[in-house]
Amino acid sequence: MGSVAVAASLIGTIGTAAALGPDSLSAVATGAWRGLIGALGLVVVSTLRGEPVWRYRLASRWVVLGGLGVAASQLAFFEAMARTGVAVGTLVAIGVGPLVAGVVDWLAYRRVPDRRWAVGVALAVGGVALLSGGAENVVWSGVALAVVAGSGIPCQGFAAQQLMRDRPTITTMATVLGAGAVAMLPVSLGAWGDAFASPESVWTVLYLGLVTVTVAHSLWGAGLRRLSLSVAVAVGMLEPAVAATLAMTVLSEPATVALIIGICLVIAGVAVASLSRTAERTL
Repeated sequence: MGSVAVAASLIGTIGTAAALGPDSLSAVATGAWRGLIGALGLVVVSTLRGEPVWRYRLASRWVVLGGLGVAASQLAFFEAMARTGVAVGTLVAIGVGPLVAGVVDWLAYRRVPDRRWAVGVALAVGGVALLSGGAENVVWSGVALAVVAGSGIPCQGFAAQQLMRDRPTITTMATVLGAGAVAMLPVSLGAWGDAFASPESVWTVLYLGLVTVTVAHSLWGAGLRRLSLSVAVAVGMLEPAVAATLAMTVLSEPATVALIIGICLVIAGVAVASLSRTAERTL
């Protein structure tokens, strides 16, 4: 549980790091190169550990599912925010993730998440709604893309859990993130100019790739090996709470009552969900 919480906290630094980076670094370039650099980092680590990706069977259906999940969670999310705004895009994507994970756990293992999980997720989603703020316009094509983005996290998590049956954690995450990097490669190459336009942009994408992907997904993978998918994704909802806290403390954004209550609700919701009797992973 702790490794997933730390992973979510590291991922929660994305917004602050991007805000401190150069204005010339576009959201698409940030997402694509973050994924590519992070995947390369995982491949290097797994190879240095003597557990390279190519030593294990391909398991194509899980590799494809995981890769598409990674690409969807990265690219669809940015497009969703561009169409319907950060508030609605974030709320829908974050809120959909645990629900999809719960359905996957039910279909794959015939285990229905219990009442504690449901109450915890409801509290956390309410907190995310406060953190996201209001929105004047809802663009339904953007909402649909946010649903796709939110579904990407449990898809890559489930694929990783299946691959973990016959390979180590780091190798598994390198395989899944590597597949996603391949899927996003055309976008990454198209955004080369933005990502490497200045030393500041290079340092930004390096931090985002190595810390919020390589390190964070290594920790998330360790949690996925022990936890059910529904609980692992629910704990990941700490991410927007960390992001909001950093925005107030590092970026000096106003500390409103809504933000404080939202952070408390997310933390409380994650704590309740983590007490679920279905928290332990079923193989």
